[in-house]
Amino acid sequence: MEYIAYTDAKLQFIGTRKHFFRDKQYYVSVFEDYFVMGIVNHSTLIKQTSDAQSPKYKVNIDLNIKLSWDLKKQKNNIIIQSFAFPYNNSYKTLYADHNDLMKFKELLGLSVTYEGIGDLYIPILQIGKGSSAKCSKYFGLKHVCNKGYREVVFKLNGKRTGLGTLTRLMNQAAYKMEVRILKILSPYSQSFLNLKEIYEGDQTYYLVTDYLEGASLSEEIERAKNLPDRRLPIQTIKILMYKLLSNLALLHENKIIHRDLKPDNLMFAKKNDYSSLVLVDFGLATLENLEKYTNQENIRFLFPKCGTPGYVAPEVLNLNPENKYTTKVDIFSSGCILYKLLTGKSVFGGKTFDDVLRSNKKCFIDLDLPPDHIYLTDLSLNLLSQLLNKNAKSRITARQALRHPFFDQINEQSTQVLSSFATNMKFSHNGNLNIQCEEQMSKYEIEENQVNCEMKEEEQNTISIPATKRCSLMNEFQSSSRSPTKLYQKEPSSTIRCFKLFDLASPRGDSNEIEGE
Repeated sequence: MEYIAYTDAKLQFIGTRKHFFRDKQYYVSVFEDYFVMGIVNHSTLIKQTSDAQSPKYKVNIDLNIKLSWDLKKQKNNIIIQSFAFPYNNSYKTLYADHNDLMKFKELLGLSVTYEGIGDLYIPILQIGKGSSAKCSKYFGLKHVCNKGYREVVFKLNGKRTGLGTLTRLMNQAAYKMEVRILKILSPYSQSFLNLKEIYEGDQTYYLVTDYLEGASLSEEIERAKNLPDRRLPIQTIKILMYKLLSNLALLHENKIIHRDLKPDNLMFAKKNDYSSLVLVDFGLATLENLEKYTNQENIRFLFPKCGTPGYVAPEVLNLNPENKYTTKVDIFSSGCILYKLLTGKSVFGGKTFDDVLRSNKKCFIDLDLPPDHIYLTDLSLNLLSQLLNKNAKSRITARQALRHPFFDQINEQSTQVLSSFATNMKFSHNGNLNIQCEEQMSKYEIEENQVNCEMKEEEQNTISIPATKRCSLMNEFQSSSRSPTKLYQKEPSSTIRCFKLFDLASPRGDSNEIEGE
């Protein structure tokens, strides 16, 4: 065993392993890549030499390691009393102080996988439909172990059964890539969705993230249709775009490509605060430095041609399998968003989904728009032309865009003005927000040879599209279903999953199951 420098430990605490004849105390030391447990010397009540090089247990820290937690109901609270860890094809249990275990749990939250999510969280309400797997939902939940409780969100990634080996490997790789990227971005909670913990159930992976109080940009765009200009105020647009480009600058400096930027994937962490915009949904994100988008198993990595039609860069839709694209694809998508904010229309229009996709692929953009001296000005059109440049090499970066004169007039009072504006803005309660086709059509596969919009999701190599949004055969892509030349979109969620509501006033919680379709 390599030398263990105990002075480098991130956390140390004492726990107890219970045995039939005599319990034993262990000194737990947690490091960057592993944790160890050495027996405490009972005669001196200290661990056997603080730099002991032969601890009884050593457990590597990675996502394949699964830890579970055992809770205990007290008079006015619920505490964690122990955790179980894998060792030599079995599980060992260690009891320790609740506060130590909470620190241990928080420290390992992004590095290992936890089990028993229903013991630690209870659902409050469903807050929206996710889009990362076949049955993805977002729920607001409260942690039962923290005083005062805290609200978080679960993103559910279903483990789809009945799939081929290649598809299963790609789904697993997509999940691991999303977790990997969210871990990289965890220090930037003001710019990106903040991952807290990772859980695994029998049929589902759970990503626990912060709860965002605000709406999505697509909802704000829809609300703005009640305003005289049917658009957000120009100062709002400037603040939104400045924050978006600032977030992209951080993202791209970490060599990460989002690949699915659109108003649905831009949310506000705080209500009525348009400067709190964060990027969410990294289910299609990837790393820029991947070698031709292949992984270690030489599987072409995770849908090189992907995104939401209407927001996809031309180098993605017209990708040569031997080439690579860069973070500049997100810059193009941000240009599509700015175009929609300024004009109230999509840069790539069409009556059908096919039309939008075809228009996006051809990438004919007419910026010869009549100026209105408010939204469409020389500065705004110049910025648009640089963001929407079809030549990726000539397209500006996020940092360059932030220095554009379009943003010179942002002032310190803008946030206050926007807060007042948002409070007074009325929301349409018609139940069916008139969102554009390309924004509803989120995340499913497009098969080139035959597309039947009402086929069931379980049928192999098909897609699922709401019956109200029919589309015709797409002839642009002539390739097999596994080819990187197809466009991949993450499919929409359509099933309400069963979950339990726990009454914490009862000793263990009275549960009521709720399910639906």
